[in-house]
Amino acid sequence: MTRRERVGRVTLRGMILCLLLSSCTDTPTSPTVADFPDEPAPDPQPAVVAFVGVNVVPMDRDRVLRNQTVVVRGDRIESLGPADAVGVPDGAFRIEGQGRYLMPGLADMHVHLTSRTFEWLRNDFVLWIANGVTTVRVMWGSPGIVAERQRIDAGEVLGPRLLVASPGLDAPGGTWTASTPPVANPGEARARVLEHAATGYDFIKVYNDLDGATYDAIVDEAGRGSIPVVGHVPRLVGIERVQDAGQLTLEHMIGFKREAATPLIGGTIDLGRVRRLAERSRDAGVWHTPTIVVNALSVSRVRGIRSGQELRYVSPGMRQFFETGFWHGREDGVSAREEQNYEAMTRAVHDVGARLLVGTDAGFGWVLPGYSIHDELRHFVGAGLSPFQALVGATSAAAESVSRPNDFGRIAPGRPADLILLADNPLEDVGALRQPSGTMVRGRWLSRGTLAVMLEAIAVENGAARGGAAPTSRLGPHPRGPASPLAPGH
Repeated sequence: MTRRERVGRVTLRGMILCLLLSSCTDTPTSPTVADFPDEPAPDPQPAVVAFVGVNVVPMDRDRVLRNQTVVVRGDRIESLGPADAVGVPDGAFRIEGQGRYLMPGLADMHVHLTSRTFEWLRNDFVLWIANGVTTVRVMWGSPGIVAERQRIDAGEVLGPRLLVASPGLDAPGGTWTASTPPVANPGEARARVLEHAATGYDFIKVYNDLDGATYDAIVDEAGRGSIPVVGHVPRLVGIERVQDAGQLTLEHMIGFKREAATPLIGGTIDLGRVRRLAERSRDAGVWHTPTIVVNALSVSRVRGIRSGQELRYVSPGMRQFFETGFWHGREDGVSAREEQNYEAMTRAVHDVGARLLVGTDAGFGWVLPGYSIHDELRHFVGAGLSPFQALVGATSAAAESVSRPNDFGRIAPGRPADLILLADNPLEDVGALRQPSGTMVRGRWLSRGTLAVMLEAIAVENGAARGGAAPTSRLGPHPRGPASPLAPGH
């Protein structure tokens, strides 16, 4: 059945229903996930999976490849081509496309893992996968998280691909230095960079209160080890010096806000100044992660999250970090102005050709794993980007930014099989991503029904944990001790 025929059938069914209810409208019904059968994979997982007759969104450019067959063998895409030209291997598990859309798994390029145990952390991983997020960049790591990355890579643990930054390097008296040892001078900074490099972090993170000499020492030592520097724009350093230093990513638009906002929070933005700074970022090859969803978080939105169903799936460890933390949203009027400001800055960065990444700050301050990426994509579209331009920052550009263009972010033969199957076209509406028919993680197919069962089991476990003792298994050695959250920061 073609998509047009299927939509027609859905529309006819809806018309009959509305006639019975005497509540018809002239608006046609778009297909939803409920219009398709659930397709759980057999146990054990099949070695070969074929998506037959799907519309592929490869994310190499703004296009859809209609009526394709995609064959996955093991954890890799083996073949891709027109359905009448690509054969389905004998014994393959078939998933009939029926006009649905297949696109690469999403990347959330700014998250935190704030649970304290293996059990809780791995449950939080499911929230990302259930929302089609198959890669996350952890922006405040620990040795335990590095070890978990290795277990995921080895196939021992189900989770998204982890890109792990070091704990934030900051001066004495900084926001998190009560729990993360600070660096007081350039010598200490160099030693800490070497320590983090030996631990196996993918990035060195810098934070708010570093002085210029210490910052320069961090960048120089990291450069010697070819480890990218990411993170905030330190107040005493400033955005232009950070751009010139070659810092890979700037988080939260902090540098722009300090230079162009009056007052800093809820004020007026000098967009001309933002554009000039963004042009410097473009020329320097710097990436920006706006994290609009956390910066525009309102107290009303937090109330909705606290009473919503999705919070049931968030581990008690992460929820405790939310409850005891300092970030509970801004007053609604200020939040609305910040949303406008962040969307305007995001548009300015995009319009001058500087580079954007989609990140949410999930795991910090009531920003939920997985679910929040849909809000961030909505903000990107609200800023004036097309759905394709918004999705680039969560797919192909994300992979490019970390110099791993063949590891994730696009659909092509030979690439890892991290995929999302959708009822409708995400290039027409990013809202299509909110209810995937299923997610494939390194070739493992998890249908929406399978994921729903997993989520409900997690909700039951979380409820029991909140009512009693927490699990005791720890996430490996950590410099702050087992009772501290794994990832402070922002």
